[in-house]
Amino acid sequence: MKKNGEKGQPVVRLRSMLIGLGVLVVSIAGPLALVWKQSYINQASIRLEYRADTLAALNREITALNLERTRLESTPRIERVARTRGFEYPAPGQIVVVEVKTPRRRDEGWTAGFLSRVRQSLSGKSG
Repeated sequence: MKKNGEKGQPVVRLRSMLIGLGVLVVSIAGPLALVWKQSYINQASIRLEYRADTLAALNREITALNLERTRLESTPRIERVARTRGFEYPAPGQIVVVEVKTPRRRDEGWTAGFLSRVRQSLSGKSG
């Protein structure tokens, strides 16, 4: 025959085993979460440093290209290259000045167009 005290022991033992298992899981998962967090931070830092190095290299390349562009677009260099290829400045009689009238802008708003027409009608000028 079982006594009243023996009936509760397996349940208490199961509860304490579950509590122990929970404590074990938390004691393992806590440090693992901290290690994962630190690993993530380190990886993000490495990616950030890589991008910063790439950005610095690109900035150096931009500076070098700007210097090269400045050197290539200098007027004395262009004149020197043109002379080596047989180009000469045109004689004064060869220069022709062409006047170009710029067309009126038609993309004005309707109020600006209306006011322009009123101004023209009042001044008597046709445009």
